[in-house]
Amino acid sequence: MLATIIGVIVVSIFLTLGARSIIGKVFGFLYTRIATEQYWANLFETYNIVQMVGLGRLVETELRSAHGQPPARPFGRREIISPWKELFFNPVYLYRQPLLDYKKVKTEVIIGPGARYPLKLKIPILIGGMAYGTALSAQTKQALAMAATIAGTAANTGNGPFLSAERSAAEKLIVQYSRGSWAKDLETLKEGDAIEIQLGQGLWGPAPIEVSPSRLARNPKLRTLLGVEPGEKAVIPAKLLEVKDDKDLRELVENLRQKSGGVPIGIKLGATQWLEKELAVLVRANPDYLAIDGLEGGTHGGLGSSLDALGTPTLYAIDRARKFLEKKNLVGKISLLAGGGLYSPMDFLKALALGVDAVFIGTIALMALVHTQGAKVLPWEPPTTIIFYQSKQKNKLDIPQAAESLSNFLKASTREMQIAALCLGRNHLQDVGKTDLSSINRGLAEYLGIKWCGEE
Repeated sequence: MLATIIGVIVVSIFLTLGARSIIGKVFGFLYTRIATEQYWANLFETYNIVQMVGLGRLVETELRSAHGQPPARPFGRREIISPWKELFFNPVYLYRQPLLDYKKVKTEVIIGPGARYPLKLKIPILIGGMAYGTALSAQTKQALAMAATIAGTAANTGNGPFLSAERSAAEKLIVQYSRGSWAKDLETLKEGDAIEIQLGQGLWGPAPIEVSPSRLARNPKLRTLLGVEPGEKAVIPAKLLEVKDDKDLRELVENLRQKSGGVPIGIKLGATQWLEKELAVLVRANPDYLAIDGLEGGTHGGLGSSLDALGTPTLYAIDRARKFLEKKNLVGKISLLAGGGLYSPMDFLKALALGVDAVFIGTIALMALVHTQGAKVLPWEPPTTIIFYQSKQKNKLDIPQAAESLSNFLKASTREMQIAALCLGRNHLQDVGKTDLSSINRGLAEYLGIKWCGEE
């Protein structure tokens, strides 16, 4: 669609400048070549290749050929695998009546109810972990934190270095305990309203992250924050080096709980087909919450950011994690968070209906954050260049305006979820459950234990 619009604009400019004859000659030349030349030399074969391979894969092939490195996608996977569109909500009319005022539908959520100081939020939509320095600029992190504060939810530091400006802007901040060696000192840990042990992400699992010495040489502040010596690279390894078994993990959780003074301690991992085996290890460590990042979860940079076949789709991971907690009688004791490819309010509410206590968002939060400010860098740069740490355009981001845009998105999303809950006759977003869902996919309905649309 965007390419079509740009094409129309270009053609209009040519016509305005009186270049009709030039355009005619160009199209005449192209038509002659396409209509007469053999396929192996025909320009149309380029179209066939794009159709067969896909434009995204074709561009990534060029990038691999040019740099000899995996292409670092800024937002991760291009496709949504989870069948969210095949799920529908079941409104009520008389047998159970809808509510009269959506504003009375409650939205608050408590993460880690068993913690000494649970994380209490006004809405069940959190900002996911996105790192300063290795991905996002300080301006972007500050705007995300401001938006979270306005909306009544929590921001997340991600697995980068700690940023004091983010802490100042966030009323509620989750500090991520990274697989890297930074941001693990007592002073940093005490800054968190919750601490999240990061084992991996949805799209790329536990794939390592590296920041090259040359890049760190250009960014001495980042090098200092990461605690790296000159000439060395910063590395987030494939695993948490201090945890070799479930005993070590249990000790780490308890140690963090004591050091933080009693805030919720969570564990984040990418969804996997071995989910139940992984969860069996994690729950023995007695965390306050689990954060499951599905296959569709976005990520930025790193050695594995284009490995789009690692993991399990979000919808299935949510259902399996919830069933595991039910089987272990841990529902209400260990909170369940999930994210990965959740873009709309109905996506969020469907995830809640499948059993999560709250969702976390990343890519769509950044899209809302940028909003109309993307026009500042068009047409020569993509709108999102104003959010990244490495971008020369990052100073163009208006922080208060960006925070307002994202907080408006969160406000509108919450309102839409409330309206839907009103139609279902539910007084609280947490009351929306599987009985409120049906599916056009009979196999999916049977798997989830919900109604199929073709029967009573």
